[in-house]
Amino acid sequence: MSREVETHPRFLALLRGVNAGGKNVVPKDALRGCFEGLGFSSVRTYIQTGNILFRSKDTDVPALTGEIERALSERFSYNARAVVLSRKSYRTAVDAAPEKWGQDDAQMHHALFTLAGADPEDILARLRPPRLESETVTAGPGVIFWTVSRARLTRSTWVKLPASREYQKLTARNQNTVFRLRKLFEEI
Repeated sequence: MSREVETHPRFLALLRGVNAGGKNVVPKDALRGCFEGLGFSSVRTYIQTGNILFRSKDTDVPALTGEIERALSERFSYNARAVVLSRKSYRTAVDAAPEKWGQDDAQMHHALFTLAGADPEDILARLRPPRLESETVTAGPGVIFWTVSRARLTRSTWVKLPASREYQKLTARNQNTVFRLRKLFEEI
């Protein structure tokens, strides 16, 4: 890797609806190739659910998002949606998690990142309120942190979230993925 490429800013693309439930199946190697074809460097994928870290000399996040969505839509024949975050934006979002988020194994911990133009507070206002006895929900910059009791999962608001219209404005990651991506950001 050239010295110039090493200084390019780091980004993360969180793809919505890739390799989920047998829909929009995109192999990791093809995904990496698509990003490299766009001129991005240090491209690295993490698991099969559309997490791509990369470097880009372009720092305009809306432009990067549009470019990525167009390329994925054309190459893989689906309506691609992505959340693109700089390293700083990702850190800021993750640092907004409630204290001890992701640390209780009796709970499921999810971060729901908002697509461009969607506001976490607005989305929460349109959803059914969480059940206070089994769920906690906190909004941060571009993200909603949702924790739900594993024992009460079937009675939670969380379990009904995918059927809501607002869910189309989000892409979800569990705490393991969130923390691993934070670490991987430092490695590219």
